[in-house]
Amino acid sequence: MPSGHPHSGIASPPHTPPHVQTDLNPNMMAGASQPDVPGDSAPVSGRSSFSNGRGYSTPATGTATPDPLLGHKNPFDKNALHNVSHTITSISQHREDGHELENLGNRLTNRKASVSRAREADESASPPRTKQGVPPELSSFAAELILIMVCSAGLMLFSFLLGDMLAPQERLKKALGITNTQLPWVVGAFNTANGLSVVISGSLTDLAPPKSLMVGAFAWLSVWNIVGAFSLHPSRYILFFVVRAMQGLAIGVLVSGSMSILGRVYKPGIRKNRVFSAMAATAPFGFSLGALQGGGLYQHLPWIFGTNAIICAICCVAAYFSIPPLRPEADVAGAEAPSLRQFDYIGGACAAGGCVCLLFGLTQGPVASWSPYTYVLIIIGLLLLGGLFFAERAAFRPLIPNRLWKTPGFTPLMVAYFLGFGSFFGAWQFYAIQFWLRIQHATPIAVALYHIPNALVGVLATWVVSRTLHIVPGHYIYACSMFAFTLGPAFFIPQTATTTYWALSLPGVALVTFGPDLAFAAASIFITSNVARSYQGSAGSLLVTNQNLSSAIMTSVADAIGTRVDTGADGEIGLEGLRAIWWFALAAQLTAALVVVIWVRIPKEEEKEHVT
Repeated sequence: MPSGHPHSGIASPPHTPPHVQTDLNPNMMAGASQPDVPGDSAPVSGRSSFSNGRGYSTPATGTATPDPLLGHKNPFDKNALHNVSHTITSISQHREDGHELENLGNRLTNRKASVSRAREADESASPPRTKQGVPPELSSFAAELILIMVCSAGLMLFSFLLGDMLAPQERLKKALGITNTQLPWVVGAFNTANGLSVVISGSLTDLAPPKSLMVGAFAWLSVWNIVGAFSLHPSRYILFFVVRAMQGLAIGVLVSGSMSILGRVYKPGIRKNRVFSAMAATAPFGFSLGALQGGGLYQHLPWIFGTNAIICAICCVAAYFSIPPLRPEADVAGAEAPSLRQFDYIGGACAAGGCVCLLFGLTQGPVASWSPYTYVLIIIGLLLLGGLFFAERAAFRPLIPNRLWKTPGFTPLMVAYFLGFGSFFGAWQFYAIQFWLRIQHATPIAVALYHIPNALVGVLATWVVSRTLHIVPGHYIYACSMFAFTLGPAFFIPQTATTTYWALSLPGVALVTFGPDLAFAAASIFITSNVARSYQGSAGSLLVTNQNLSSAIMTSVADAIGTRVDTGADGEIGLEGLRAIWWFALAAQLTAALVVVIWVRIPKEEEKEHVT
């Protein structure tokens, strides 16, 4: 019966009105269970039963106003009202339970879908659905490829300019008229200057447009390579070492600039993994090409510098047209963009001075039979690097972001990189070349050909990293790189003067290539993904500084070990001394692997924004 109309006259069994059965309000249950029966009329709810609200309107209970034409109507008795109240309560509870079950079902459904998606991603090991495309700073995929090649050229030249001097080192020694004790400066001058520039240029490339620095560095390299072509004479050997130092300065800018550009253009994710993996492959690839160039032109040494000048000039033009005009950007919206005014001059002076003194002292130590001044230089370098620690804590914008030092696993990662990479170059590769040249009497061109597996396996290692770093945790790959480092000395320790290249040298050279490729890719992606966009160059420079210092320190320690164990009449290290050096390298690399297994944890790479 519609609300507001009187009850029929004759007493009849009470029943629940239609509007009570279909239009119930749970909030009025308490009032309905104990109805108040006033003496006159009770108002009815003015809300429609078709209301869109969650609640449901019900009329107030009580006696209806008598109709004067029909006479007085008997009110509901208490039992009838109690039955109505019980019905209202039951229906309300039923609707509430149904609503809760519906919400719970929705939550379970959503949860099930989420778990299902996560399980599918884990089981299929497929990349996330949202994939990164060509960065917005670049116009096309072709422009992206050219940019990657130009930036990778910086790291490739870092190794290239080492390989083209190490392969013909005996010929260089005669052309310059230098002794065996001065020969380490062929590499030492390059690394010392590189250590000076990389710690400063890393921050500069973040605070200034990196395009200008990259183009200028390639042009600088071209000019000094032309000068180097005229320095290969005994009367100008000092100029030769100056040329090597100027090459190191430019390479420091190129490596830091490349890391800054690619780190800012690419957000953390699969595409960045593949780009950095490709760049990592250029290190062994560049060393192999440099060795081939030096070995092929060892009878025409000036043309080594001449071809380098041509290559750098081509890269200079390509960099001018391919590098986008990136500007320093704030990491947080609304904040001030970083500028050169924020450069940490005190920290830069401490870092540069410390690296130069330390590298110079370590390189000159074996040459000068560890004279007192070499110890003084090493101590000064260590003190300056210690001062850098305190200067960085008080700097407004430190050279290296402070949050990086607090990142879990960062410190053991750098320790392992120091031991692994330093012993690879400073205690294995440098002396492996001497073994081929002096012990097995191979020609420079043969030594260059011995390094071809570096280039071939480097491509394979790049493919492995790019396909696995977003599937498995990075510390698995990093641990594999440390174990790969051990395969170099492991295959060279048993060798003799008559051991063929195919028996032990070939597998050793091929397998050890996985070490630097996997280590650099995993470490660089981890570091650049854990710093803000405005710190990409600084983070990359930290890794290169680690390489320079570790190589110099390991070379000095290895030379001291080899000299103490076995020194020939001409002052050169004999076969037993080389074996002792390789045992030292093997021990350092196994220690690095142990550090990674116990302390380093690198999560899988995911598509995400830059950290702020």
